[in-house]
This record gives sequence, C-alpha cells and structure tokens, in this order.
Amino acid sequence: MIKLKQIIAQLSDGDFEGIAESFKKTKAENYYLLFQSYRSGKVNDTEITEKLAISSNSFYVLKSRLYDKIQEHLSVDVFATQESLIKQLLQVPEVCFNMPRETAIAFLNKLEKELLKFDLHNDLLVVYSALKKMHLHSEKYFYYSQLFNKHTALALSLEKAEEILGNFNRIFSQYSFSRSQPHLDTLYFLKNEINNLFILNPSRQIEIIKYFVELQLAIFCEENKGAELPITELIQKARRVFSELAQTSPQKKWEFVLDYLSFEYYLSTEEYKTAGPFYDKVNEQLSTLLLYNNIGVTSKFLSSKVKFCNETGRDEDLMVDPKKTEMYYDSDDDHAKVQMAIYNAMLYFTQKNFKEAVNSLNNILNSFSFKDFFHESINVKLTLAYFYLVQKDYDLVEITLKSISRKIKSDQLEKYYHVLHIVKIFELEMNNAGNAKKSLKSKDLFVLFTANNKKTNEVLSHLIPLLRKKY
Repeated sequence: MIKLKQIIAQLSDGDFEGIAESFKKTKAENYYLLFQSYRSGKVNDTEITEKLAISSNSFYVLKSRLYDKIQEHLSVDVFATQESLIKQLLQVPEVCFNMPRETAIAFLNKLEKELLKFDLHNDLLVVYSALKKMHLHSEKYFYYSQLFNKHTALALSLEKAEEILGNFNRIFSQYSFSRSQPHLDTLYFLKNEINNLFILNPSRQIEIIKYFVELQLAIFCEENKGAELPITELIQKARRVFSELAQTSPQKKWEFVLDYLSFEYYLSTEEYKTAGPFYDKVNEQLSTLLLYNNIGVTSKFLSSKVKFCNETGRDEDLMVDPKKTEMYYDSDDDHAKVQMAIYNAMLYFTQKNFKEAVNSLNNILNSFSFKDFFHESINVKLTLAYFYLVQKDYDLVEITLKSISRKIKSDQLEKYYHVLHIVKIFELEMNNAGNAKKSLKSKDLFVLFTANNKKTNEVLSHLIPLLRKKY
C-alpha cells in the first residue's frame, strides 16, 4: 500500500509523535512497529510480515486499519471545526440584527466558504437565506437568491435520490425472496429514475447512489439490462467519488457498503484472495452491518459469509455462539430476520448443535409467511431437510421434501426443475445409504443441479460448499 507509506512519510513531526504515542499507551505493538517501519523506510513489507509473524491477509488488514487510525487522528480537528460551524449557524439571526451590516456580511461570507469546504449543503440554506436579506436593496440580492434556489434544489434532489435508493433496497429484498419478474422490472424502473435524477443534478452524493443501484443489479441479477460499465470499473468509479467527499460528509460512512459489495462481487467470481480483505472489513463491523439496509441489502452478507468461510477454510469464523453475538437490525426488515435465522442455523450446524440449528429454521418457518416467496422457502426447507438427513430423521426429511417437489411439479415451475435434482439426491441417500451405484448417480445429479443453479434461480448458496464436498 504505497499510499500509506507516503502518508506516514509526509506526516508532520507533531502528528507522527502523537499517533506513535497513542499506540504506545494502548500497547498496540503491531500498529506501532508497522508505523515506525514505514516512517523509517528501511524495511520492506516481507521483512515486516516476518517480524510480526502474521499472514499476508492479516498484514493487509493491519495496513488498512492503520490507515483508518491515521485518518481518525487527522480528522479530529475537522470534526471540531464542524461543531464550531454548527454553533456559528445558530448565531446567524443574532449576528444579522445586532452587528453592523458589513460585519454581518463578512461573517456570513466566511461561514459560506467553510460550509462549502465541508459539503454541508443543507446548512448553506441558512446562510444564503440570510445573505439574501442582507442584500435586499443591492444588485447581489438576485445572485444570492439564485444560490439559495440552487442549493434548495440540490437538497431536494438528494432527498429524492435517497428515497429512490431506499425503495430500491426494499424491493430488492423482496426480489431476493421471490425472484419474480414484476419485482425485477420495478428495480430497473428505479434504476432509470436515479439515472434521470443524476442527469438533472449531477452531484457526487447522487452519483454514489447511482453506483450502488447499478452495482447491486450487476452483481446479483444475471440479466443486467442496460449495464454501461464492467463491475470492476463501477467499483473504481465509486471509490474515486468517495475519496473526493469531505471527511464530514454524511455519505462518507456509506463507503462501508461499497466494501460489502466489493466482497460480494469477488465472491461471485470465486476470486477468494481478493475478496478476503473486504470480507475482513465487513465482518469486523458485523454487529452494525444490518443497520445499513437503506443503503444496500447488506443482510445478504450473512449467507455469503457462510459460503466464503466454507470455501476458504475459515471455520473459526463460524464457531461463534449466536446467542452471544449481538447484531443490531431493523425489526421490520423481514429479509434481515430470515437471513439471520439461516445464518444462526448454519453456525449451530457447523458446531454440531443440530437441535438449535433445526429450531432456528423451524422458528422462522412458523413466524414468517413464505406464501409469496416460494424461492426463499426452498432455501429454508432444503437446508432444514439436509439437517434432518444428517441426523437420519428420515420421516421429517420426506415430509419437508414433498412440500417442495409437490409445489414445483403442480405449478410447473420450470426454473426450479434443478431443485428436483437435490430432492432426488436426498431421497437416494435416505433409501440407499452406502450403495456405490446410487452414490455415482447422486454425483451426476449434483452436477446437473449446479449447472442450472444460476443467479436468477440460485438456491442454497450457503450450503453449496458442504454439498459439493459430500456429493
């Protein structure tokens, strides 16, 4: 990370000593060693990794966190300045009516420059409204009226863009459960809405929202109609816009969702090494991840985490106790609740706590209606059937499988015919345990299943690595 080396080399002596001292006080020895090494420039990354006795992935995460800590230190003054600006905004009426007109205008002009620097466009409305009144009998009245109208339009556009993004994420969570064409059509309609809004008001904040909509469609929907750019280019463009935002911009915190989408993309392309650092960043903030549901459908990470850990051998990340893991979430978000149930069930299953694994799935089946979401009911019921199969509770396996196959056959749901291959595999295991011929047939059926298990009808992404090892 050349950028990090340059930043550390360019730090003033005061900032360098302040950061180094904070690492000493907190006994953050790894941070301190890396920080000092990059400052001196006398050792390379390989030598530092050996000194720290950590893996290359862990070293990447360490550098990333060190970068964050340096930013945090340097931004302390920024946030103090923002707080000062807010106090000054509250003084605007007092200044306008208790100071000489020229002094009041000078105060407002200085405040305007500071607010522009920090991307605080909504607060600028207070300043421009006051400047308009201060220039009531001046030719500048029209100038400040225009600025006031411009920033009012920008504030309304941004609010509209966030509303579209929220609606997109709500519909996308429903599409994730239903995979229905009407839901997909609505998503593309909302994509066009945000594109049109961006044409009218090409601000950086709306551009970020535009990229989040495009990325989710590109990563999770097989038919990405009208995609203009490759996914990697979309990610890079979004990163560039985030880097241009002021540290105090409300949208700056959204970059975490871009890390999540980057992880999902590299997981989908099976670039596990590239996905690793993004996984570490997102997993580190798992407790608050689901609170970003208005920015992206972040609850999908839970199933993706299980898949990633099973594919890369990170079993230790699946050995946490769900009852001791705190995750904040929106209690009205059904997508999050179902994903949490599957996630907890997979954790229990990995830990051989089959009773709790089964209970987690049965509880969600009893508390949530899957009437309009057959796709997601397949995920829950097939996972449950597999748990029963492992426990050799064949009667319950049969009951669970029949409810799925009956629906697919009676409604002639062709896009789910590949699911019948998994049903057949489970039935073969029940009836012919240890039969070599049947075992070969199961392997063939599993190949057929995976060949047809694509984005638009993909099921059991969280269970595929385990099934692949078995069949």
